[in-house]
Amino acid sequence: MIRKLTSISFKQTGLALLLTGSFAAAAWVAPAAHAASEGIYISNSSYFTLNQASLSSSSLQFSVLLHNGESQSIDFNQYGVRVTDQAGHSYTAKLSEKKSASVLPGQDQSFRFYANLPAGETADQLKVDVFRWDFSKADFMNHLGDLPVSSVVQEGQVKVPEQIINLHALDSTLSNDASVAFQLGQSVRVTENGKWYMYTQVSAKNLGSSSVKLPSGLQVRLVDANGLKYTATVASGSDTTFLPNQSDTMTLKTLVSRQMPTSGLTLEYYYLNQSEDVSLGTLSLNTSLQTAALGTKQAYAGQQEGEQVTVKANTSTYSIQADGVHVQTVVTLSNEGEAIASVPSFSASYQFGDAGTSVVSTDNAARSGYLAPKETATYYFNATLPTGVDPNAAQLVLWQMASTGSSSGSSSTASTSSGGAASGTATTGSGAGASASSASTSNSSGAAATSKMPVAVFLLKGASEAQSGFTTAVNYELGSKLIFNNNAVVNKNLDVSLMELHAHENDDLGYKTAIAKYKITNNGTSTLALPELQNELIDSKGNTYTGSRQSAAATQITPGSSYVVSYSYLLPNKAQTDDETFALNMYDDKSVSEGNVSVGTYRVALQKETESDTLALYPFSLKVNDSSISWLYNSGTYSYQLNLDLDITHEDQVIIDSNFSKIEFDMVDSLGRIVGTQTATLTGTGKLTSGKQKVIVTGLKNEQVDSGVVVNMYEVIETPNGTAKRLIKQFH
Repeated sequence: MIRKLTSISFKQTGLALLLTGSFAAAAWVAPAAHAASEGIYISNSSYFTLNQASLSSSSLQFSVLLHNGESQSIDFNQYGVRVTDQAGHSYTAKLSEKKSASVLPGQDQSFRFYANLPAGETADQLKVDVFRWDFSKADFMNHLGDLPVSSVVQEGQVKVPEQIINLHALDSTLSNDASVAFQLGQSVRVTENGKWYMYTQVSAKNLGSSSVKLPSGLQVRLVDANGLKYTATVASGSDTTFLPNQSDTMTLKTLVSRQMPTSGLTLEYYYLNQSEDVSLGTLSLNTSLQTAALGTKQAYAGQQEGEQVTVKANTSTYSIQADGVHVQTVVTLSNEGEAIASVPSFSASYQFGDAGTSVVSTDNAARSGYLAPKETATYYFNATLPTGVDPNAAQLVLWQMASTGSSSGSSSTASTSSGGAASGTATTGSGAGASASSASTSNSSGAAATSKMPVAVFLLKGASEAQSGFTTAVNYELGSKLIFNNNAVVNKNLDVSLMELHAHENDDLGYKTAIAKYKITNNGTSTLALPELQNELIDSKGNTYTGSRQSAAATQITPGSSYVVSYSYLLPNKAQTDDETFALNMYDDKSVSEGNVSVGTYRVALQKETESDTLALYPFSLKVNDSSISWLYNSGTYSYQLNLDLDITHEDQVIIDSNFSKIEFDMVDSLGRIVGTQTATLTGTGKLTSGKQKVIVTGLKNEQVDSGVVVNMYEVIETPNGTAKRLIKQFH
């Protein structure tokens, strides 16, 4: 049942207006259809109702329905609408779609409009004034009644700043219905090359019926609370062709002073009329300017339409060192939607102080180009800040690499006749096109040349001082799988285990060498690259000893197989009573521009040598059943002979190569001098085997023959830092 607001008889007038336009608006979403509760009758059976409305902070979009209950057509050109508020102000309503003005008998026809409003208007303050054109009236309007906006406005709307601009008034070559709704997105204040810039994202929706580019005369600027004006340029999207009823995103870049207040900012669209600035409308940046605290999730500003991606700075840690403040921030990108989302390329910068100082950081990790639903990508940004900088007062700017190419679409032709059911066409100016022009020409160091865009600024308040890896290491048992917290270092189909960790003595060189043997197993179905594990040992005082991979190793590992690779660590010669427990830190130093990213820290200890006759040389074990030493003389030459009875077992069927450790036998006289050396292998030609065998050292001189000779048996491995020897047995 339609409640009558006004009742008059219908009379046809001679005024005919051609309805033109193309409906669209950045904030419009059609609600579910429902019957209007109030109507303005123009006869006993024909009436107007307000069908739907959408209110943003700077515009109202609404639909007026005309029900024709007559036996003849009604020409909607004879009527008009405008928006009024409680204070008596009126605002021009512009038709935002193109359709016939003739409503056939017995039919309902809906006509959509938009009106620009000042900030602060609410739905309960607004009404749609319906009138009939009448030249006998002073204002040419015969007012029929008001339809309250609050009766149909959508609930739960997001009040986002928006401004609709008529482009035809700026460029007469464009269609009469050429207009664009600008809606504010995120704004961030960042430093580049010692200067402060404001980046502002703007969504622009084409409300016209034809494809359009923004006119070159349209200008944009920031106006601060003191009235100071800062010219903006287009950092991305300057060449965009906006398709009918479609949105696209532009990013504005504005050079600002470091003293500029960040509250009370507005974005103003204007054009130049000879020497005079003509304002087209403003958008408040109060809710647009954003920063995020540590651990706070926010919508990712660079996501594509339809994606639901969030970004968060999880943690930030720092350590104060001699060369400055080392800081690391972990950022995560999460796909919280139901569709696959693209993964951007990120870099970052740390900005601090008022002087526009910043330090660049990059994450070079190789990762998939897409995120599955509920999947997360992790980024690590390391940097060294100058000594004295408080990392809690710094900010991390997240930059997305952006293309400077143009976005284009196919143009379409449509009727460009002017006019409308509502009166009053504003003489509006051009848009961000002039900004685009200046960005690609005069602003050579700024917008158009920029290959990256800031998408988030994180406040690092709450950053914590990094703890020593020795204190954070988890207990580890030799032979168990090492659990990594980042799959970027080791393929998820590879298992890595530490099988041995022994100290090898190098008394003559002033240091000792720790040798770690890692077993790497391919559990996948294809051949994979053998990873180069970056690792170090950390002692209880925080000293670190970097691991060096064996001199040569395989590059690939086949499915279902295991490979042994050795790493060496140069350690200082310490007394036996010294603590021999370490933290084994596995890290990634290739994915970050500076420092490294720990992927796991494990508490380990150097293995003690025993007096047992069974010797462990992973993956072999050697049991000495019997041994004896004798010497021979033949034609003036002496030889020592070590007689051995061994049982050799290949305990674990893993792949070893020619770079695997060897066995060395050193003949040492009673004065500690090495008088002869012989080497043997556990693989290949001439290898040691189970059973009885002889190790002979020949060519000794008479004076070298000594009854106090002993034979030292070593495991020997070649490292990038030289030969490392581990004493495993001594024979008398």
